[in-house]
Amino acid sequence: MITDPLSLSKDSATDVDTNLTVYVKRYADSGRSEYSVAGLTIPIAKRFKVSHDIGKGGEERHLVSISRTEVDTALVPATLSVNLTIVRPPSTAITAAIILEEVNKLIDFLIEGGTNANVTAVLNSEV
Repeated sequence: MITDPLSLSKDSATDVDTNLTVYVKRYADSGRSEYSVAGLTIPIAKRFKVSHDIGKGGEERHLVSISRTEVDTALVPATLSVNLTIVRPPSTAITAAIILEEVNKLIDFLIEGGTNANVTAVLNSEV
């Protein structure tokens, strides 16, 4: 369950939350919740979003997204986005346990050995 405020660690994935960034709820309805870091001056922004939708074929689409906008040395804003979309078909063959297994595999791939080695490899187009 997502709490308000939401504290997220910028460190490698561990069971210990350190170096936290605190996001406060800015918007919520039945299909979407949005959070942002308070006190940042536009165009600098940090946002976290969770949304839910039903597709044409009846599949559930769940999006978790985090974005960050910074200003470069030429004072031009640039935004990074990281998204996870889970598409769950209406079939009962895909259970919550199966989805959790696949999410855990993806996280394991990205944080390989706790060093984020595969994130770096992806960013360098090595995998």
